[in-house]
Amino acid sequence: MRLADTIRRAGRSLSQAKARTLLTSLAIGVGAFTITLALAAGQGGRQYAADIVSSNTDVRELYVQPKDAHSTDPSKPQEFVEGPSMSFGGGFSQRMLSRGDIKILKTIENVSDVTPIYNASAKYITREGQKRYQAGIDFYNSAIKQDVLAGRTDDLQNDSVILPSSFTEVLGWSEPDSAIGQTVDIVMANSATGEERTFTLKVAAVTKSSLMAASVSSSLLTTRDTVAEMYAFSYLGTPLEDAFLGAIVLAKDEASVDSVKKAIEDKGFLAQSAEDLMGFIFQFINVLMGILIGFGALAVLTSVFGIINTQYISVLERTQQIGLMKALGMRRRDVGRLFKFEAAWIGFLGGALGSGLAYLVGTLANPWISETLALGDSRLLIFQPLMFIGVIGGLMFVAVVSGILPSRKAAKLDPIEALRTE
Repeated sequence: MRLADTIRRAGRSLSQAKARTLLTSLAIGVGAFTITLALAAGQGGRQYAADIVSSNTDVRELYVQPKDAHSTDPSKPQEFVEGPSMSFGGGFSQRMLSRGDIKILKTIENVSDVTPIYNASAKYITREGQKRYQAGIDFYNSAIKQDVLAGRTDDLQNDSVILPSSFTEVLGWSEPDSAIGQTVDIVMANSATGEERTFTLKVAAVTKSSLMAASVSSSLLTTRDTVAEMYAFSYLGTPLEDAFLGAIVLAKDEASVDSVKKAIEDKGFLAQSAEDLMGFIFQFINVLMGILIGFGALAVLTSVFGIINTQYISVLERTQQIGLMKALGMRRRDVGRLFKFEAAWIGFLGGALGSGLAYLVGTLANPWISETLALGDSRLLIFQPLMFIGVIGGLMFVAVVSGILPSRKAAKLDPIEALRTE
């Protein structure tokens, strides 16, 4: 019996028991639905994480910290290491980079720039006639994408600031355009003496808060020199005067990132690239995706028993038919293959129904999810053709394996005894 004829015959046999076939396929479809959504969510999560990293980092950048910055265990006494550190109480402290460390990093081959991380924080920001508000200060990095509502960010001066949109209304501007060219007062306080110093900066641009931005909505952006001056004033006369939580090292080109990273680690520092950061995020996403796939696998496992039961019932109901086919010359191998193809059809129908429903639900839910989570144009559920092929093909394989025992029973039936069956 030809393969094509066997496939068609298997389909016709299933169509004679439509309700039973549909119910068994739906049981498989539940697993297909869950697995497809899990794969789509994993793909969407990885894509979103990659977008965030690429939007907020330069592939040439390396984030550098002292080597023992992460090797702390509050439950054990900490070895004293000479150099600046930040104490968090309870005997726990974290080493910081010194000016000498910054100089060492600058001497490494293929390093084009080293920028200390200035964790400056303003006492408050205000303007004449308005209330005071707390704000963080960071330097503007052109590699970080900004959604500019008004003004320009491409020519930022030392006396200018980029203002987040969350500050425009509270500082008395009804529209972002109204803030451009106006001034704000950023007051910094010295940690040792409490002395205050006011930095009056002109608003160069207003940006929209976005989950794609690494900086929080309350962070003000200005030039590196201005942030460095603010940081220096804040910690003047303290042990942290010339200390930094970390530094951003910029390699000359993308090809030299790995060699620069190794050289930094050889100097006794920890270095993380954008690729390292994505690897950690992807690992977390993969764990969550694996949990969801596990639930889908449980549903598929349950449906396996349904397939076996359906196939056994089919063999019992068609005993005489099987005997007639064998009496007319159909080989045992062809009989067994017929029932395996019937199982494959059930797996195909279940996989197609489940994954198709997952695609429909995901497509309809994507806009709502993006709006609810403020993802912008990003989609949390991303479907790919290979995803459907893999799910449907995998479920067909599971169905065929489930149908092996019933198909063997059908193949071993004695044609004479089968024809005598009432």
